[in-house]
Amino acid sequence: MTGYGRKEVGDSENRLVVEIRSLNNRYLDIQLKVPRSLAPLEARIRKYVQDRFSRGRFDIFISRSGNQERLAKLAVNEALAEQYIAVLRDLKTSFGLTGDVDLSLVAGFPDIVTIDEIREDPEMIWEVLLTGLKGALDELASMRSEEGAALARDVSIRLATIEGLIERIHDKAPATVELARKRMSDMLGRLLSEQPDPVRIAQEIAILAERTDVTEELTRLGSHMNQFRTMLAESPPDGVGRKLDFLIQEIGREVNTIASKAMDSEISLDVVYIKAELEKIREQVQNIE
Repeated sequence: MTGYGRKEVGDSENRLVVEIRSLNNRYLDIQLKVPRSLAPLEARIRKYVQDRFSRGRFDIFISRSGNQERLAKLAVNEALAEQYIAVLRDLKTSFGLTGDVDLSLVAGFPDIVTIDEIREDPEMIWEVLLTGLKGALDELASMRSEEGAALARDVSIRLATIEGLIERIHDKAPATVELARKRMSDMLGRLLSEQPDPVRIAQEIAILAERTDVTEELTRLGSHMNQFRTMLAESPPDGVGRKLDFLIQEIGREVNTIASKAMDSEISLDVVYIKAELEKIREQVQNIE
């Protein structure tokens, strides 16, 4: 599901801005963009998001401003500078060279002036960052919840459509079995050249008719639909998205079995409509947490 959250924390000396965007994704994908000074905390940031969400692509942007000069200082390697100066003066004397060994010349050599970073306490930084991360994710979660409610309403309407089609199939099923029994009886009567054992014929017809009976499939289908509605109404719906994915597969399996067993054009058409609604529900469910 999609969402956005933003939170500013800290003070004028050290301020953090946390921005998080989430997009639809069947799995959890976390993309981080943080300042180099916060790189040691990336694993904690990922873990915190993973503990709260199980699906979606999360783009997390963290910026830092304030008195950053205090985090670094310049250092002069006097011993190395002294060696450079001594070597240059020796060269000047040995080879009769002209020119002065001055500041601009010496400062151009590597490692004379370096930047030393001051190490910060990661726990202290994490406490501030965690406040911003939580605030941004809370705002994002609120937006996702609103979208989730809209998705649930859409899925519920489609479920009602499917349930109506299942009810139609349920009403037609007994007549379909009887019609199949009659067709098979007529077919056997035409194919057989001599009068067979009537008991054996009745047994064969009963077996073939049973193979066209979709009562069991309709019962399981009804159970799956009830489970689907129950899960959809869970509050909070933690991790329910993957469970709904599985149920859709099971519903689809039962529907395919009904289509293959019921030798009836109207039932076949109803199955087509059910599968179309199931596909739309599948697309929506993949966005549900």
